[in-house]
Amino acid sequence: MNRLRYSAAVGCVALAVAAVAPTRVYAQGGVLDCSTLADPDHLIYMAGTTAVMPVIRLLGARLKQIGVTLLWNENDEGCHQVFGLAYPDSRQAQRPVFTQYTEAVGQPGLVIPANCNGTYNQLPDLVINDVPYTSCQFAYNDPERNQLPPGLGEFEGPVQGLVPIVASSYMYYDDIAAEELQDLYVCGAAAKILLTFTSDADILGYDPAKSGMHELWARAIGLTNGLALATGLGGRFSDLNAETMVTLAVGPTTTPDLTFGYTSTEFYDQYRDRVRALKVRGPNQELAYLPDSDLTSTDKLNLREGRYTLQGSLRLVAAIDGATGKVSNAAARHMIDWLQGNPPETADLNLPFDVNQVYAERGVVPQCAMKVTHAGNSTAFKHYTPAQPCHCSFQLLATGKTSLEGCVPCTDASACQAGQQCSHGYCE
Repeated sequence: MNRLRYSAAVGCVALAVAAVAPTRVYAQGGVLDCSTLADPDHLIYMAGTTAVMPVIRLLGARLKQIGVTLLWNENDEGCHQVFGLAYPDSRQAQRPVFTQYTEAVGQPGLVIPANCNGTYNQLPDLVINDVPYTSCQFAYNDPERNQLPPGLGEFEGPVQGLVPIVASSYMYYDDIAAEELQDLYVCGAAAKILLTFTSDADILGYDPAKSGMHELWARAIGLTNGLALATGLGGRFSDLNAETMVTLAVGPTTTPDLTFGYTSTEFYDQYRDRVRALKVRGPNQELAYLPDSDLTSTDKLNLREGRYTLQGSLRLVAAIDGATGKVSNAAARHMIDWLQGNPPETADLNLPFDVNQVYAERGVVPQCAMKVTHAGNSTAFKHYTPAQPCHCSFQLLATGKTSLEGCVPCTDASACQAGQQCSHGYCE
């Protein structure tokens, strides 16, 4: 069955579904079975890195505008989920809990979660990871399984940054070098004095056996892989996720001036009232930068133009047809098209909202707004020119401005100068 074919008459569809809604099925303490939430063709099961959850939560809520229910497993990390999808025999018998999302009426951006139960040993349609799967080999130490097996493909998604964070009250310094981050996360207690922390400091990090963010962080600060990171930095190193890192950095069980951690740009943007980012001088750089042009902006300008080096493209992993390389699962295929900003297969799959608006609100950057890229596990940047650039459009969405110097609105190329195209509503 071809999944996710939607009628444009969403209101009529909603009424029809309500009229024939199946009996609710509950299990595990009264939690609904996910399969009863909507027609199976309108459900998308997903899992992966906790770093991207602000994006997933808002996107999932807005996809309900076209009758789609996005279900996300919030209880695991990217490398572990890809490994389980690639090698199902490695999975422990379990019944995963998924979360669906609804945007509060009259309160744009406020997302209400609700849990449901999947089936036993249910695999997601699509997994999102922070790094290419080959970067996860160090977590599992299994040379025979450090590549995706035939039948799975990996595709590029939007770009996220990683942000060193301290509590907003921390005022000792406002920048840090990649070499200092290496000392802090490799040497642990021995580096705390160098970085003006006391011996009681909490240095926060991720579980290396599960997290793609752990691997991305290691490579971004100039290490070859996540094994180089110490595994006992303070009392709260293991089994943290991206959101927990933020909340632990500011208490109440920690002393804010003695706690250092890192999180994704997604969660940093959601908690700016509680944490402060440190500027980072990346490997071989002379100056330190924020991912944005300054502490008050959310434009991701330094990330997009390659000055901010702690970044990487999210990876979208799904089943593929071995002969064509095309994503074989319709739900995953349509979701990848939406996440990449590709034209949908049919007009009824057009989104009634701009996915780049979701990205701008939740701290990631679409590929069309990037001016640099890097391949695979490499951290070296090279210049990048998108086929359909959206530099102006994204800058305006991210800042909330209505105009920007040098950005000329257009409906076709006749309004643009020679050598420019009309892309995403602006001459680029």
